[in-house]
Amino acid sequence: MTSDQGEDRLLEVEPTKGQDLDLGTRVDGNGITTYHVICSDRRVGVFLEKIYDKNHKLIRLQKRSRDSRSETFFDTTTGAITHIFETASLPDGDTLTKNIVYWDSEKSSEDIIVISPNGELVRRVEREVIGIRTVFQGQTEYNSDGTPATTVNHRMDSHTGNVVHREQIQWHSEQQRSLTEEFFFDNSGNLIKYNKVLFNANSNPLLEELQTFDPANHAVLKREIKGYSSSGRQNCIDTLTYRSDGKIAERHSTFFDEQGNTIGSRDCV
Repeated sequence: MTSDQGEDRLLEVEPTKGQDLDLGTRVDGNGITTYHVICSDRRVGVFLEKIYDKNHKLIRLQKRSRDSRSETFFDTTTGAITHIFETASLPDGDTLTKNIVYWDSEKSSEDIIVISPNGELVRRVEREVIGIRTVFQGQTEYNSDGTPATTVNHRMDSHTGNVVHREQIQWHSEQQRSLTEEFFFDNSGNLIKYNKVLFNANSNPLLEELQTFDPANHAVLKREIKGYSSSGRQNCIDTLTYRSDGKIAERHSTFFDEQGNTIGSRDCV
């Protein structure tokens, strides 16, 4: 039986609720394909194709319904899943595609893309998993013209699952950042460092701020502010250290020329 013949038979059957119908088997030189249909309320819900190799080991499982389609690939030696691809229509008209690759028994990666009806990117999500824990997740939202708007990335500790690094990006356009913020956490989840970089229209850094925190009480310990020229060369740095009561203990400023040489400094208490 060919694939087309299997689908033609869907028009002939009138299954009962919850019934799983076997629509036949096709045998060719490369293996065996079986066709099934899972039905509900006298309607076809999911059409299944199971593809086996010549040794009767499952190679691929295909599922199709009115609004979705998926393919699952198997390792014929171990029987483990190696790859899953899914696509589905969302209620708002967008299309979602999901691609999961299992690199080994512990590691996998997932890529999700949402596309609008006119073919523009709406959202992209990337995940990396070790065991049962997600160790990285990144999500980018796109403007209506398909250019990136914002990105949020998280990196997690593979043992505790706690977030150790968060990055937020605002985009000028493709591959051109306007603002980057980074948050660094210790193993207990306490914020220990914050870094912010503001970029000019030429993608060069314009202003950078670094804050260091006391993990015990989240108080600011040190703050550095760096200024840059239009060409991206650092021209000043302002360093502030804080007392335990939150007041400034010391302030030191240094100024540089275009070659990076110190041309002046200032201390304030």
